[in-house]
Amino acid sequence: MKKKTSHVTITEVAEYAGVSKSTVSRYINGKADAISPQKVKKIKKAIEELNYRPSKLAQGLKVRKSKLIGFVVADITNPFSVAALRGVEEVCDQYGYSIMVCNTDNSPEKEREMLFKLIDHSIEGLILNATGQNADVLQSFAAQDVPVVLIDRKMPDMKLDTVTTDNRSITAEILQIIYSKGYTEVALFTEPIASISPRAERASAYKEIAAAHNWDHLPRMYEIDVKSKAQLTQAVTTFLHENPTRQKAILASNGLILLKIISCMAELGVSIPEDAGIAGFDDTEWYKLIGPGITTIAQPSHDMGVAAMERILKRLEGDTGAPQTIQLNAEVIMRQSL
Repeated sequence: MKKKTSHVTITEVAEYAGVSKSTVSRYINGKADAISPQKVKKIKKAIEELNYRPSKLAQGLKVRKSKLIGFVVADITNPFSVAALRGVEEVCDQYGYSIMVCNTDNSPEKEREMLFKLIDHSIEGLILNATGQNADVLQSFAAQDVPVVLIDRKMPDMKLDTVTTDNRSITAEILQIIYSKGYTEVALFTEPIASISPRAERASAYKEIAAAHNWDHLPRMYEIDVKSKAQLTQAVTTFLHENPTRQKAILASNGLILLKIISCMAELGVSIPEDAGIAGFDDTEWYKLIGPGITTIAQPSHDMGVAAMERILKRLEGDTGAPQTIQLNAEVIMRQSL
C-alpha cells in the first residue's frame, strides 16, 4: 500500500532508495544526468512506491533574490499596524528592499493563504503579526533559511525572533493609576483573546490587579467583536448602567476598540470623565484632541517595525545565533479622560 503523500519527505525517499538526500534533490531538480543509472532507478522506484510529491512550498522558498520582504498584519485598521509598517518601510527604503503587505483580518485561514502567496513571490524575509496559528508553514520558512520575525504577538512554541512590549507590566501600571484616581469599578474591553498573546497578557494583568485591590464586582472583562456595533453598545451600556453609584472606568486593550468605545460613549451621551473614565492602548495624534484628551499607553509601534526589519537584515547577513526576543518599553501618556 502506498503511503499518503502528505506524510512523505525527501529524507524518507532517500532512505528508502539507499542514497543521499542531495542525490534525491538533484534528481527532483532535473539533474539526473549527474547520477548513475542504478541510483536513478532506485529513486524512481522509491518515489513511485512512497507516492512522493515534491513540496512546492520548499521549491518556492529556495528561489529568493527578490529584494522583497513580506509584512503580514492581523488588522490593517489598527493604529499599531500602520505605525509598525512605517518603521519597516523606513528600514526597507534605506537598504533597497520593497514590502509586500498582507492583511489577514485576524483569520488563521486567510493568514495561511497570504503566507503561501508570499512564497510564490519568493520573499527574502517575513515579518508577521500572527494569529497564533499556522506553525507548520512558519517552520517551512525557517527550514529554508527564510528569516521570520514575529512582531507584537508571540508564539511560545515557535523558536523565532520576536519584537514585542512588556504588556503585563504596562497594563498593571495604568491600572494602578486608575485605582489611584478613586475608580471603584473598572472594566477591560478586549477583542476575543483566543491565542493572541498581547490580549492574553493584558487580560491576565487586569485580573491580577483587580484581585490585588479587591475591587468590587471585578473582574469585568468584555470580549467584543469590534465589527458588531450592537454588541459593543450593549456591553458598554450594561457596564455603565449597573451599579450607577460607583465611579467607573474602561480600559480598552487596543487602539481600534478604544476608538469604537469613545464613539459609542458619545452616541450614548456619556461624558468623559464626568460619567466614566476611559484609557487604552496605542497613542495617536488625535487622542489629545478628543474631548478632554484620552489617556493612553503609547507603544513604540514604529520602533518595533524598525527593530523587526533590522533583525531580518541581520539574519540575511548570516546571523545564525539563537532566536532573540526584543522587548521595547511602552509608556503611559496621561490626559484628562481619567
